Amino acid sequence: MVDMLADLVKIPSDPFADKQEVLDYVQSFTDQIRMRNTLFGDPQAPALLAEYGQSGVVLSGHLDTPPIGDYWSFSQSQLASGRMYGRGTADMKGTVIAMMQAAQDLVARKVPIVLALTTDEETTMQGAMALAKTLPMRRAKAIVVGEPTGLKVAYAEKGVLDLAIETRGKAAHGAMPHLGENAVSKMMRILRGLEGFKGRIAHPELGSVTINIGTLNGGTRINVVPNRATAEVDIRFPPPYSPDVLYREIEEHLRRIKTPFTLRRILSMPSVQIDPNADHVRILREVAGAESAVLVHASEAVSYAQVNPRVVIFGAGEEELSHQANEYVKIEAVARAAEVYKKYALRLSQPRAG
Repeated sequence: MVDMLADLVKIPSDPFADKQEVLDYVQSFTDQIRMRNTLFGDPQAPALLAEYGQSGVVLSGHLDTPPIGDYWSFSQSQLASGRMYGRGTADMKGTVIAMMQAAQDLVARKVPIVLALTTDEETTMQGAMALAKTLPMRRAKAIVVGEPTGLKVAYAEKGVLDLAIETRGKAAHGAMPHLGENAVSKMMRILRGLEGFKGRIAHPELGSVTINIGTLNGGTRINVVPNRATAEVDIRFPPPYSPDVLYREIEEHLRRIKTPFTLRRILSMPSVQIDPNADHVRILREVAGAESAVLVHASEAVSYAQVNPRVVIFGAGEEELSHQANEYVKIEAVARAAEVYKKYALRLSQPRAG
């Protein structure tokens, strides 16, 4: 298991990498254990559905990662103090290895099981949308999305509303700013106002809306009054907010600032709220011996929950380590996740009494 995780971590799978190598690695494994492989979605970033039997539990994960980035103290796939370091170890190659290990054991026992693995979760999530249309996903007794939950059973996650904001001004010489209109100054007023937005809805565990100003651009030269400024903002919101309702609230809030701007959606994804007392959630808590949790980030659960209510989120790794330098996963957590996936699939494969 450790060697497999090291191999998978070493395969580049960021948004700029060719996804064929990481797919080949997984498909070679699922071929060997006699699962039936089918690719869906974008040929440049395909999603893999590996099936054994029918109506089994779906173990869902993603193979892609963000770029490695800077300021690492450990090399990729370095093992130290029971931890594997590397981009994607927590989010979520450690969990993918756990799923593959569980699938191998379940196939050997002739228990139905499905692996649903995507390569574009960190970008477009088109793979999950394509998989959501397939019968195995719609008919599954449960879909376990393997995001890092610290081996807790997550039943809710925030939605995403990414916005682009633009302000316009009038160019002038930097020595005579009174002859122009500074678009950057206008943008600063808009962003200060946006940071004061709190939203009308809060969740008992997920809290309220959060706002991150991700990019800010304006001006061409230091001695020219900028006539255009743009910003991109990442907004996360709890259920039961919808993207449309939140967009209207934000637009109304910004209009009160009395500074002209334009607003455009880049991306919107609804939040997810699963009944924490549903049978498939309760059984996973029992099998894992774990408490409930919620996620502040979005996952592919949003696509699957729209076609199958039996979705739940459970994986090795800690949510706070995602996309960080020195990201890691504990080897014992990967082994534990594999055992939980196996026991859960076995439990749900048993016919119900009565």
